[in-house]
Amino acid sequence: MLNYTATHYLFEHSTVREFFSGPCYNLLLVMRGVGIFRCGDAVLPAQEHNLIIFKPGESGRLEFAGLHAPLELIRIQLPPETLAALSDDSTLLEACFNVVPFRQVAVRPDSEIYMLLKNLARKIVMLPNETNQFGTSLFEHGILQMFVVLALRACIHAESHTATVSRHHLMLDEVFLYIQAHLTEELTLERLEKEFFVSHEHIAREFKRQTGQTVHHYIVKARLDRCCKLIEQGLPLTEVYKMGGFGGYNHFFRAFKKEYGMTPSEYFKTTKQDARG
Repeated sequence: MLNYTATHYLFEHSTVREFFSGPCYNLLLVMRGVGIFRCGDAVLPAQEHNLIIFKPGESGRLEFAGLHAPLELIRIQLPPETLAALSDDSTLLEACFNVVPFRQVAVRPDSEIYMLLKNLARKIVMLPNETNQFGTSLFEHGILQMFVVLALRACIHAESHTATVSRHHLMLDEVFLYIQAHLTEELTLERLEKEFFVSHEHIAREFKRQTGQTVHHYIVKARLDRCCKLIEQGLPLTEVYKMGGFGGYNHFFRAFKKEYGMTPSEYFKTTKQDARG
């Protein structure tokens, strides 16, 4: 039996997770959803149709805002000895990985290679359940070999369109994460412009186009959502508005009443009544 690991990930809520390749070559196929990988100074888009490759000793931090569809990944980890076992005299797979210039490859949505990779990845995850089937070792060898060869072909054919993922999606996903991480601080379009090196007009336009709401409303709603959770935990209102990121109680009061049709005190009372049953 070959030495490898296949792991299926499904993230449905906001997630930050570190991925370390260790001694293995890591191939991460994004099945659906949108997130980002931070690898040092590089930001790699992790969205459907993307194949992300980490060579031994590399790492990346996955960030998923959890605001839209779930993020689904399949990760195949292959040590050098497994790549050697999958190679033949004319094709040394580990050597091929070491001349591939890309860490991240975007395979076009209509690509036959992507569809094959997707089906093969799902099959590899299920291989441990087929140990009693006829020709298991031969079948496993063939499936893994085909997956690795197709991944390398994707790298070779991707040079002209590598990582041409929409910057709008990538940028907005980063904006969502940034806002959530800095809710208690002053957040303005000008600050976002400086942070992401994109004009505040462009951020505002794309945010409205993709979410149907303004950046300001999203920030206020995110703060109110946090305040509601703090109220439900029983914290006093004099602390809630500060921890939620509102500069003053009056601003918090007006925003809460406008959004929910009741005052913070009234909401506090309803949570107490619900707790008593």
